[in-house]
Amino acid sequence: MSMANETINLTPKDNSNFFVRVFKTLVPWKGDNAREILRKIVFLTAIVVFVVSLGQLKGFLQEDEKDKTYVQKMQQELEPVFDSSLAEPSSKVSPDDEAPEAEIKARVVQPWAKKLVKRNSDAVGWIKIPDWTDNAGNLYINYPVLQYVSDDPSIGNEYYLKKNIDKQYYESGSIFADCMVPIDKNGQADNITIYGHHMRALGTAFTHLAEYKQGVNFLKKHPIIEFNTIYESNQKYVIIGCYIANKDESQDNGRIFDYWRYRKFDEEHTFENFISCVRKYSWYSSNIECDEDDDYISLQICSNEVEGLRWIITAKKMDADDNLDLIIKSYKEKANKDIYFPKCWRDVWGNTKQYFGWAY
Repeated sequence: MSMANETINLTPKDNSNFFVRVFKTLVPWKGDNAREILRKIVFLTAIVVFVVSLGQLKGFLQEDEKDKTYVQKMQQELEPVFDSSLAEPSSKVSPDDEAPEAEIKARVVQPWAKKLVKRNSDAVGWIKIPDWTDNAGNLYINYPVLQYVSDDPSIGNEYYLKKNIDKQYYESGSIFADCMVPIDKNGQADNITIYGHHMRALGTAFTHLAEYKQGVNFLKKHPIIEFNTIYESNQKYVIIGCYIANKDESQDNGRIFDYWRYRKFDEEHTFENFISCVRKYSWYSSNIECDEDDDYISLQICSNEVEGLRWIITAKKMDADDNLDLIIKSYKEKANKDIYFPKCWRDVWGNTKQYFGWAY
């Protein structure tokens, strides 16, 4: 075989500049065939998408860190410090007092809440789950509660969906109370629905309430919610139910437990039906005594296992007769067959509890 035959298919050596050769490899060049041009275009497109994605990821991470820093700073500035030595402020306001409503509110609130109300006159309380922290010692649930009072839930219950306490845009939104019954010096609703976002991996707002899905042992570790309206101090609520509920009748063949409408117990929304549904839907049972004269809160987040469902934690304000040790001992894991799940849940998961982690 001749030397000519052995070298006939060899490509001539390219002695051009290294960077020019690299450029020719990546960018369509004169003499490239159609296949080579297509390969280079696909490759370049992939590089552009990768670079843009890196930029977006960096932006998301920076925004996430900014959100967390904002929350921590706000908590440091406003978190209540209860001091029983401080005199209780008078709750009497002259009916002919013509001062602005925010100024009147500031006069009658508890001492701990003065700076909170000054920051935002829509502030009506503070909610916290004690002794439940991340690795840095920050409480997962430790937030002011806002309330934009309105007869129209589409206005009042959406105002703080994407706003922080300073009324600036904020992806995690605020923790806010149902708008229909004002929390004021005259009292509060029999059951206050308190809303918060499930922010998945970001973990802000009410996201970590999803951890109550993991089992009764977690509930036994964290049975208490501290919720104080700005007119009271040192109030504790004990959890009486953790459950999945549907927001629309179509999700459960016309059946619905509309817990958020049980604001004031009356003939249409009776206490008996409220407590019966809480116990029927709850994933856990207990021996907690509840009656119509007690105050209740229901904390709501989205439940992402099935689109459109909600995860609810309902709790009762504790009184002198409640023995926390006995309550904790009474908590039991309910068998799946003893729990009521909406039909749209059963269609996906059957009549069984599910927990995929708080970030799901």
